[in-house]
Amino acid sequence: MKKILAISALLASFGATANDEKIQIQLDKLYIGGGVSQNIIDSPFGSSNLDATGFSVFAGYELNNDIPQVDTSVEVGYSQTGDFIGNNDISGLWLSALAQKHLPEIDNRLSALARAGVDFGDDDGLFMGVGAAFQLIPQFDIRAEYINKDASTVYQLGAVYKF
Repeated sequence: MKKILAISALLASFGATANDEKIQIQLDKLYIGGGVSQNIIDSPFGSSNLDATGFSVFAGYELNNDIPQVDTSVEVGYSQTGDFIGNNDISGLWLSALAQKHLPEIDNRLSALARAGVDFGDDDGLFMGVGAAFQLIPQFDIRAEYINKDASTVYQLGAVYKF
């Protein structure tokens, strides 16, 4: 039920941005990316935490909005971790909404990130995250993010290529 509500909310927000116009995909709003991560599962028994490295690949689409210095996007991706203990890993597809607030008062290339989404894999459920992005060149950004998932915490360093 959580998954259906989360997907409905994301799709409704996407539909609201279309303003009842025909949705047309613009290639210059597409981007792809990937990252490496450190994933931590908190032990429910108070002992040490379990951790593993991982990776993520994703594609995104920038939405139209009327908020100055804020870009909104929808991303879909796949994440996988290495083994924690006993050949157990976490993997799966995810979908999220991303808001990127530009920070020209600090540096024209710096942005703050906030995301909310749903994971459909082993760590299924809602997740939220915050982070920062730095534009190296107009088509290429690097990101650092903290993502709090249902059963794990993710520290991720990634890159984004804009078409």
